[in-house]
Amino acid sequence: MKRLVRRLFETATLLGALCLHGAQAGSVAVTVDFDDPALVNLYFPGDSFTQSGMRMTTDFDFGTVDTAAALGTLAPSGNATQFYFNGNDGALFLEQEQGLSFSLTGFSAAFVPQSPASTQPTVIAAVGFDAAGAAVTGLAWLFAPQAANGRYQFGVYDNPLDFADFTGLSSVVFFSCSLNGPCDDPTNNNGQFAIDDIRVSVVPEPSSVGLTLLALGLLAGSQRRRSR
Repeated sequence: MKRLVRRLFETATLLGALCLHGAQAGSVAVTVDFDDPALVNLYFPGDSFTQSGMRMTTDFDFGTVDTAAALGTLAPSGNATQFYFNGNDGALFLEQEQGLSFSLTGFSAAFVPQSPASTQPTVIAAVGFDAAGAAVTGLAWLFAPQAANGRYQFGVYDNPLDFADFTGLSSVVFFSCSLNGPCDDPTNNNGQFAIDDIRVSVVPEPSSVGLTLLALGLLAGSQRRRSR
């Protein structure tokens, strides 16, 4: 019996160390791929929907979740699955459904031309916010020139150097901007964009680690009392 109790304490110690390591590493990887058929819809400003524990909220203009066929000839190429499209002056806010902090590690996106088309380069931007709502980081990506058929190609953005500062976030906002004026706010000179496969790493809640350790300790303690 003493050997059993000792093994329980050793197991509790090992699992506790693993839980603490997982909490520090924040290694719960999540991908929002918009592929759930139930997500297909037209979303107006203020509308929200969730997938994989992440909440998306449309702001400033409408958005849709669908395949490229729904956008017709202006749909970006290179993505045969469902994705999110945001209209003019639109933005997409991303946050963890339970308010946990997270890191942004990558996404796929493409510009969708406006009518009339912009004559200036267009970027898609991601801006991260901390728990106090302050912008902590922001990055914009330039897109290749428009193809001859008027369509753009989806690009993948996952360079670790680009996303090194996108950690400890409470939310991220994605928007597209035509560089014919200031591009520091989702309402300034916005373009249209499509986004897919948003990859984040969610930090485990500290209380969940504590509860795990408490349960293990109680189990080991009860076994010790039984042995006596």
